[in-house]
Amino acid sequence: MVAASALIAWGVAAGILVVQSRAVVPPSQTVATPGSPSGAEFHLRRGEDFSSVHDYDRAIEEYNTAIRLKPDYAEAYNDRGFAYYLKGDAERAIADYTRAIALRPNYPKAYNSRGVVFMAHGYSRAKAVADFDRAIALKPDFRYAYINRANARLPRHPWLALDDFHRAGMYPERQVAMLCGAILAAVAGIALVRRIRVRRGTDSV
Repeated sequence: MVAASALIAWGVAAGILVVQSRAVVPPSQTVATPGSPSGAEFHLRRGEDFSSVHDYDRAIEEYNTAIRLKPDYAEAYNDRGFAYYLKGDAERAIADYTRAIALRPNYPKAYNSRGVVFMAHGYSRAKAVADFDRAIALKPDFRYAYINRANARLPRHPWLALDDFHRAGMYPERQVAMLCGAILAAVAGIALVRRIRVRRGTDSV
């Protein structure tokens, strides 16, 4: 029971991992020709640049422009969903991820990201796990999806969660064992100190 609780605590500490980290890049100053074939991609990249420096409102404006130029741009919906998620707007984030999936049903990143929003904002964990399942089915080596599914499974299915952590190359039971060892060592040390004090007290009588 203690080990299971420690495993759950470790999983919570591991946190929810949704998107690979991006390097912080200053927003591009290049100007694209509106309506040109590269215009939508240009605004997508600018949106990603603004997002990387935490300017989510300007990032959303760029994604809006990309979508106006290319209404079926799944990547722009996905990235705008991420910006809404970071702003705490779960409903809009889910709507954008759902639209990205409708445009591209084989989009593992969008499934993973929507699952994280489901899990982080109090939606059914079953819905989150279903999205992580789909992301993994589409991309069997999707490490983040395994970690996210593990976190979603921890409260009710710790052993399934442990298997997912292993698939992601993580071994929380080792940390649990180290923690238990440290606790036992501390308890033994306290007991030894008390024993020495008692013995000294007896000898002084």
